This record gives sequence, C-alpha cells and structure tokens, in this order.
Amino acid sequence: MPTNRDLRSQVAAASRRLREVDSPTLAEAIDHLLAPRGWVALRDTDPDGASGPTLTVLLTKEVRDQIVAAAAEAGVTVTDEVNDGYRKVVSGEYTPRKPARARYGAAEEKVTISITPSLSLRQQAEEQTGVSARHIAADYLMHRFSVGPYAPSGTDPLPPGATRNPQVPRTIRDLIRARAKDAGRKVTDDVNDGFQAFLDGTFVPVAPVWSDTEDLVNLRMTPTDDLYEQVRDAGELRPLTVAVAYLLDKYDIDPAKVQ
Repeated sequence: MPTNRDLRSQVAAASRRLREVDSPTLAEAIDHLLAPRGWVALRDTDPDGASGPTLTVLLTKEVRDQIVAAAAEAGVTVTDEVNDGYRKVVSGEYTPRKPARARYGAAEEKVTISITPSLSLRQQAEEQTGVSARHIAADYLMHRFSVGPYAPSGTDPLPPGATRNPQVPRTIRDLIRARAKDAGRKVTDDVNDGFQAFLDGTFVPVAPVWSDTEDLVNLRMTPTDDLYEQVRDAGELRPLTVAVAYLLDKYDIDPAKVQ
C-alpha cells in the first residue's frame, strides 16, 4: 500500500494526465481533493452532503463568537453542523423554536456568519417546518453548542432586579410554581431565559387572556433589570406579558384547560 506522500504524488500525476487527455473537469475535481481539507467534500456519502450556495445567518456577536470557538475546539465546521441540524429536522429528531418577528432583532445588534449548507437539505428542512433555513441554522447552532437561550441555567446566574408582580389566575400561578419546583427551577430564572429567548428571536410570545371572573393573584418574580428594559424597549408586548407567556409555553400550560 502506498504511503500518504506516494498516494498524493500519484493522484497529482493523475490530474496532470487527465489534462493531457483533455479532461479538465475531472482534473479539477482531483485538484479540489488535494487542496487543504479537500477531503471534507467526501465525508457525506449521500447527495445531500454537497455544499450549496452561501447562506448568511444573523446572530448576536457574543453567540456568534461562542459558536465559532466551540466548533473550532470540536474540530468541526459550522456548515457541517448546520447540515446535521437540517437532517435532524427532516428525520424528526430536532424541532427548532418558533421564529420571532424581525423587529425584535433591534433589541441587540446582530452580526453575520456565512455557511454553505446543502441546498437540498435546506429546502427539505424549510418545507417540513415552514420557517426559513436561516432561522433553523441559527437555532440549531445555539442548541448544538449550548449557547444563547440554550446555555445551561445556573452557570452564570443573573443578578435579581426589582420585584415584578404580573397578575395571573390563582390556579395558573400555583401550577407554574409547582412545575418549576418539580424541575428544580426558580420562576425568576425561567423568566430571564424567556427574555433572552425573546430578544434572540427564538421565542414568539402569545399574550394570554384571562376571564373577568378569574381569581387573579400576583406571580412574584425578580428578573434582571437589564433584560427587562431590553424587552420593554422592543415595544411589541409588555415585559411581564412576555414573561407569563414564556412560563405557560415552557411548562406546557394551556389556560383554557386549567380549572
């Protein structure tokens, strides 16, 4: 069996020979494989592994830098990870969070990251979810590398802010508290996560509506003031409405079904 150096020399000779017999396209394919990391093009055996046109994804600078660093440390490319994410969407292994309206992005400046995922996989993932390939890519990368809204809770606890008291039906408040306790969570930490997801564009709140006859009580929370102000400045919904909507979504609580 030839050594790596011998094999490279033989393959390079094959490229030259192909040009001599007027087969430049085949020669260029060999040259591509001889280029640095050219072997990556052969990693996927199915046709969906081919690189497609450039896709530009928007992320906050902090999240973008974390993803790039984590991918480099893991020895993978961001494009390969996005392709894996698209495959998992198509197979049903992964479902991206709902996208937010574009105007929410004004809350924090975004930067871009350019990738070249498979066009076929992009199209399949978009058809299956009904959301853009850009959003799926951004959400999966944050999920894959546990950053942004997917960062482990409790690693860097946010400072408590002023006491906030949205009013909710008593049964809803008790259910939220019980489920948070069962999950080993604090309501305030969940609300901070919800604010971050809202600002990152990975959570779209639906304002809950209570009946006039409901027994309304305070749901005490102390979310960090900085996040509260950013959500307030986004101007779409009041921060406490976003907070309650996130808690209902997180704990799968349908007010219409709660007695």
